[in-house]
Amino acid sequence: MQSLSAPVSRLVSLSCGFSLVAVASTFAQGIGPDEPIRFGDPEGTYDAPFFPGEEFDESIPTPDALLGQLHGSRLTHHDEILDAFRTWDAISDRIIVHTQARTHEGRELIYAVITAPENHARLGRIQADLARLHDPRGLGDAEADRILDSSPAAAWMGYSIHGDELSGSDASLAVAYRLISSRSSEIRRILENVVVVIDPCLNPDGRERIIGMVEQSAGVTPNLDYASMQRGHWPFGRGNHYLFDMNRDWIAGTQPETRGRWAVARAFHPQLFVDAHEMGGLDTFLFYPQNAPLNPNLPPDLVAWQRRYAEGAAAAFDARGWSYYTREWADGWAPFYSDAWGSLLGATGMLYEQARTSGFPLRRRSGEILSYREAVHHQVVASLANLRVLSDARREALASYLETARRNVSTETPGNDRMFVCIPGPNHDRTRELRRILDGQGIEYGIAKSAFQATTILDMFGVTSEAREIPAGAIVVHAAQPQGPMVRAYLSFDVRIPHEDLVREREDLERSGTSRVYDITSWSLPQALDLDAVWCDNDDIELIAPTEKTASPAVHGDPACVAWLVSGADDASVSFAARAMEGGLAVAASDRAIPVRSDGDRVLPRGSIVVRLVENGSDREAIEAMVVAAAQAAGVPSIWRVGTQLTPDPTSPETPDLGGGHFRLLTRPRVGILSNSPVAPDTYGHLWFELDRRLGVPFSILDAQSFADIDLRRYNVLILPPGAERASLEGQIDALRTWVESGGTLIACGSAAAELTAGRLGLSSVVLRRDALEDLTPYRIQARRELDALEVHVDDEVVWNGVGEDVEPNRADSLYEEETVPEDYDRWLRRFSPVGATLLTRIDDRAWITAGAGTLFPAFTTGSYVFLTDSSASTPVRFSSSVGLRLGGLLWPEARERLADSSYVTTEPVGNGQIILFQTVPGFRGYHLATARLFANAVVLGPGLGASAPVVW
Repeated sequence: MQSLSAPVSRLVSLSCGFSLVAVASTFAQGIGPDEPIRFGDPEGTYDAPFFPGEEFDESIPTPDALLGQLHGSRLTHHDEILDAFRTWDAISDRIIVHTQARTHEGRELIYAVITAPENHARLGRIQADLARLHDPRGLGDAEADRILDSSPAAAWMGYSIHGDELSGSDASLAVAYRLISSRSSEIRRILENVVVVIDPCLNPDGRERIIGMVEQSAGVTPNLDYASMQRGHWPFGRGNHYLFDMNRDWIAGTQPETRGRWAVARAFHPQLFVDAHEMGGLDTFLFYPQNAPLNPNLPPDLVAWQRRYAEGAAAAFDARGWSYYTREWADGWAPFYSDAWGSLLGATGMLYEQARTSGFPLRRRSGEILSYREAVHHQVVASLANLRVLSDARREALASYLETARRNVSTETPGNDRMFVCIPGPNHDRTRELRRILDGQGIEYGIAKSAFQATTILDMFGVTSEAREIPAGAIVVHAAQPQGPMVRAYLSFDVRIPHEDLVREREDLERSGTSRVYDITSWSLPQALDLDAVWCDNDDIELIAPTEKTASPAVHGDPACVAWLVSGADDASVSFAARAMEGGLAVAASDRAIPVRSDGDRVLPRGSIVVRLVENGSDREAIEAMVVAAAQAAGVPSIWRVGTQLTPDPTSPETPDLGGGHFRLLTRPRVGILSNSPVAPDTYGHLWFELDRRLGVPFSILDAQSFADIDLRRYNVLILPPGAERASLEGQIDALRTWVESGGTLIACGSAAAELTAGRLGLSSVVLRRDALEDLTPYRIQARRELDALEVHVDDEVVWNGVGEDVEPNRADSLYEEETVPEDYDRWLRRFSPVGATLLTRIDDRAWITAGAGTLFPAFTTGSYVFLTDSSASTPVRFSSSVGLRLGGLLWPEARERLADSSYVTTEPVGNGQIILFQTVPGFRGYHLATARLFANAVVLGPGLGASAPVVW
């Protein structure tokens, strides 16, 4: 804990004020040659008291005293925020501070529970009572009335989940201070009526990154330019350590910050859930109610309650003459934001969006100057206004919360007569990931004890059937449960935008080319994980509690073996291969299914990994120890020892012997990934996370701004994330081509892939549709040939007896006439490109890159890029034809026309190397594990299976 005296290194010389005169005077004043740089608002810019005329407990140190200057006039570091809350915890009986998690960089995440001392004394009972309201099954009217009459409500106040949206965390200090120190009757009443949970800094890693940038760019002369680089630079501070946008992580909890928050927020069952953000610096202040469309799984009275909270904030802002607005761009469709998650939990989710300053003043278009301290003040006032509304409406808010909860568990509620069923397959990783998410979200589920007949089936691909036999061991999730809104929001396959909202969206697109869609329109967990899952009629089947699997891999078979096998069905097999090669083992991968009999009759699929004794020495015990260590690190559940290289099924021509050509040695990947501007930080982070946390592949981060200086010979895999545009690559195409031809594997995603195509930089023969409009026919022919090859039919009569004079062969190129599309028409079609939709693809089940994928495959896509191939490149993953293409999300007919039969993944041999293009970034947001598997295959298997390295002698 730091002392109450101001830390000299963080004193701010540029204090605060309100007028242009104050800022101008700073320019006019001379600065001594030895005077240190100070950070924040110029003195006198905005010094209005946050709580004028209020009496406070003098024994509790103010934020000004703790920080050494007027609070809000500079950026507060995360450790200062922690110290302030810990100091108050030691002094005040209104606050208790807890740890909820730690970030990737090891920073502590805290939350503070603030309420009246008498509520602290019975906090366990309050939480239990709120839990009864959240799960009202068996709750009688008398007990419900007792809780409604006696229990405080709960408010979750979350600040600055985007690390460079800074004012929220500073506001949390002022809000907390007033709640714990004010002697006013208003605050006493709020504390009696509300348990306030403050999460003061949701993203400390991002916050510290951006503060470092701002402080390191600071000078003694003020700068009022909202677009100045002094306010931050790549990768900014929006994301956490891995640059994840944690405001989109609530659905899957891929990050530790989210997982810690899940558990704590659910323990308080809040009625108000505040999410304080910032937006563009030239804007004003936005708060809910939300605009349409609204997700159908949100509480039906949500907007009405948001309106009440908005009225409270509006009155406070009007009294101070501050600008604000509601609705506009802030729709309620996507259910994965902080406030949406809170609303699915039963609370009223409230978003604040304050104009961003990045810690020092900026000039608006009107000429007025917005200081950082005024931005903090706005957040403080909105927060306290909403707490006041909840306090005044305590019983009504609890009653509304209970009404929503009863609707969630009622079998009469539309949709609650259904249940979600996941049939575990051979990919244990995906099932384990689903269960991790269900557990973290508090979603009730069980395991089917016996097989049962499910009825009125809807599967992930939109196919309906009357019945299906479901095996024992299936995961069963009933929609009728306390977390029912989350079940339907996150596990549904296809949530459709209402007609009236579709009409408004279409009008905007046609008239102005702008979209109302704020984020993606498809987010289904089972599609992202490519699970064998269905929705079916509710059935009262016998369920058993889930059990935890052992952390150590099971090893099957006779120790006197000649090889060890790991199933390619598991995503962990790719990580195992990478880790085994890093450990020095020679590793091979199969291109055929492998029968094994060390644990009963079992067939491991293509893409399975084999470690053969002959290539790794003769010390079985040492080799097995290395195999087990790599398997455990990767999360592999099982290893099979094999006692002979001879196939146990010699009658089948498709079953390979372990020493034959169907097992190709892999080459240790030496990976470089392009980073820095202009690479997109978030999607770069998704790939970074996959490489580092899931695959465990060593890799080098390469500077996109000095690409010409990189010695590519040191790498055999180069990854270009979205945003690695022409400015980074132009002038280096010859060097890249030479590197690929020498055996390199070049992987490019999204816009970076588009730049490599034939009509752009020309490194690949793949072409964008917009660059091939003069004749699309050759690409349609190639697509048809490849699709036909997935389902080959042979007519013996035609083969052995010949073709009659009047009969022509079925030629794909005879199906299409020359097709030319005007460029302006294609530009019009691009206006309707998908904004995050899930589409059906067809898989080439002989391509090495599709190991671990089924023949039908859901792929997330966004944007206007459409990739086409001729015979020079292959398309192992191709979007389906127009009918049946859409699985989830909004896909206009114009987008169907462009995307049908186009390429999602292409592979192309170039000399001894290869180019792999992904139409959209794989592994999107860290939970799209189906497409992440394709990327993992490309990185780990690619150097050995798709490229050719010289044999070292």
